[in-house]
Amino acid sequence: MTRQFHRPARLDPEAAESIEGTADTAASSELAHRTAQALLGGYPSEGGEPGDGQAPGSPLGNCAAGEASEEPGEWLARPDVVAAVASHGVDAVAELWADSPATTLPGVLWRLFLVREWIRRDPALVARRYATVVDLTGRDDKVLARFEAALAEADPAPSPLDVRALLDRVLTGRADGGLPALVPVLATVAAFLRALAAGSDPAWIVDDADELADRVTRRDSALLATADEVTEAARRAASGRLD
Repeated sequence: MTRQFHRPARLDPEAAESIEGTADTAASSELAHRTAQALLGGYPSEGGEPGDGQAPGSPLGNCAAGEASEEPGEWLARPDVVAAVASHGVDAVAELWADSPATTLPGVLWRLFLVREWIRRDPALVARRYATVVDLTGRDDKVLARFEAALAEADPAPSPLDVRALLDRVLTGRADGGLPALVPVLATVAAFLRALAAGSDPAWIVDDADELADRVTRRDSALLATADEVTEAARRAASGRLD
């Protein structure tokens, strides 16, 4: 299926044409990884350290200026990516991640982006599917006491708006701590998706014409499959193997 996704925020036309029209799959993959790494805080590389100013020839910096870099694999400084997201919206950067495997950093950030966009667009629908109703009508005091005890011991479940706020921080470069800090975020999102699937049909997007229709959101049991992918990404992040 051809992926259909509305991109309201775009890079400058010359830069977008250069990125989208490239036949170099390896270069596109490299750019996807570099932007994802930089958004999370940057990874040390030759020619700079995380937090430095714009590296010479930084492709995203050039894109923001309307000039496409000939070397998309060059290291990106975090301020460049954060500034591009602030100016053009995360949509433009997220599009670079769309074809990355689920077990990579750009691949899992693409999945987080889709979840964030779904919550942002359909908050009432997501909240309704997420809600769980427990009917204790007619139950005896022992059952009620056990239920109250379970509630007291349980960790509060994050609301859809809580999850969106968490993803907003990650996808706008406002989360610090790199990969280790991403692990609890991924665990929270995976649990959120499983709760959605348990409370309703595990389908995510059902219409091919939906602007969020994607191979991630249109497959059978998409919520559960994506939760499994995010969980695996969390395991890789915890052991430093998510790149």
